[in-house]
Amino acid sequence: MTDLHVPAELADEIRREAEAEGTTTEAVLAAAWRHYRTLAQRKKIEAEMAWWESRPPEERARYAGEYVAVHNKEVVDHDPDPVALNGRVRKRFGRIAVMMIPAEGPREIRILSPRLERR
Repeated sequence: MTDLHVPAELADEIRREAEAEGTTTEAVLAAAWRHYRTLAQRKKIEAEMAWWESRPPEERARYAGEYVAVHNKEVVDHDPDPVALNGRVRKRFGRIAVMMIPAEGPREIRILSPRLERR
């Protein structure tokens, strides 16, 4: 096991939280790490989405009818089959967050409903 050194004040806070929750300090730290990692991955995906959407329409049009995988502001793979694309991306990058999206962007769904008006 590798030791992790944290300031005494933080260690005390973690111990108190673990006791209050009826769990171990290791469990509190593991949960905190998972939460941090989720937020970091979400932030990365949002940045990749913003980059992709900022690309000129002509560039995005090259991938029409396909899904694209974007990592570190670069198209790293594309495929019309999202399952095949996901398999290759996971094999190459493992658990690292990689944005995969239809090249034409998020699809818009419109729901039309009758509107009642009083006369």
